[in-house]
Amino acid sequence: MVLSDPVELTVLLLFLAFFSILSYKKKLLNFEGILIGNAVGLAAITYGPKPLVDFGIVVLFFVFGEIASNYPRKKHEERNIWNVIGNSLPALLTLLPIIIFPQKAFLFELAFFGAISAALADTLSSEVGYYSKSKPIMITTFKPVAKGTDGGVTLLGEVAALAGGLIIGIVHLFVYSNPLAAIAIVIAGVVGSNSDSVAGALFETKKILNNTQVNMIGSASGAIFCFIIGLFFF
Repeated sequence: MVLSDPVELTVLLLFLAFFSILSYKKKLLNFEGILIGNAVGLAAITYGPKPLVDFGIVVLFFVFGEIASNYPRKKHEERNIWNVIGNSLPALLTLLPIIIFPQKAFLFELAFFGAISAALADTLSSEVGYYSKSKPIMITTFKPVAKGTDGGVTLLGEVAALAGGLIIGIVHLFVYSNPLAAIAIVIAGVVGSNSDSVAGALFETKKILNNTQVNMIGSASGAIFCFIIGLFFF
């Protein structure tokens, strides 16, 4: 459903321009990363059943991700195209089938919310979990590992992942008043975050996959989880 209100569309496009300039000036994203970020935003506006809501969810992900990444540590490295693709591509792909199956828009949008929930949950888990006073454990063996090890998880990180899922789930609940869908989105965040950790432990530590690919697995897991729930219950 493309926005038909020219005022709303103009405001959103101006916001994208502001986001692009700010990201470039503050070195939050490089040029290619900005292009992909805009593509995801435009896809939400163009193909999302509720363009304003879907666009807003993408904005929420970037805002909360930046807050978690920058406070209270020093500024993170400039994100590039691969960082954005790893977190955003699965979400983008969930919206495209709506073109062919408009009658299934709610189902694919639910998967979109699941992908964003997983991406935000994983981001918060990594960034907030960094401050855990307890040593991380490897998700596949439950043995203590050094901080920053791929596949390492902490209780604080898991709580942060749950919080990320809650943020996205609450938005969906507010818009659709569907508690079961909202719960699925919250769980998708935790599922996606931990799928990322498992993939990191099994493949990234062995250099079979890189961080972008692992992030895509995490986000896709959240989308697939919500899609399956949607098939059975909606």
